[in-house]
Amino acid sequence: MKILIIGGVAAGTKVAAKLKRENRDYDVTILTKSKDISYAGCGLPYYVGNVIEQREQLIVNTPASFSALTGATVLTETEVININRDQKSVEAKNLTTNEISTYSYDKLVIASGASPIKPPIEGVNLDGVYYMRTPEDAIGLREAVEAGKI
Repeated sequence: MKILIIGGVAAGTKVAAKLKRENRDYDVTILTKSKDISYAGCGLPYYVGNVIEQREQLIVNTPASFSALTGATVLTETEVININRDQKSVEAKNLTTNEISTYSYDKLVIASGASPIKPPIEGVNLDGVYYMRTPEDAIGLREAVEAGKI
């Protein structure tokens, strides 16, 4: 059984781990557009405030450690751009090389997560307005604070 999971943070990694525990013979692959697959979201403000000093302290599992632990394949910085249900395949773009690849599946799980809502209010797109959901968001805000932009 070839199972493809779109999204590699909380839900995607939980599904992959559960599937591999149930049957080690399942071929499980996670495609995620982020660099990280498992991070401590509640720690992001502590990173911005330098209570957590290193970005790596936010990371719960790296792709390599997760693969070693579960046996699932993890492809980061890979964005799914098309799903072909009839052919049971997806097209995905490697965000580093811009190469497009096709991945087939028997079963597809979509666990693509969430995006912050940008409320329709005046000024929401101005410099100095930040959203906080990912380690990259926290890094950007911390860099702005350290540079004196905030």
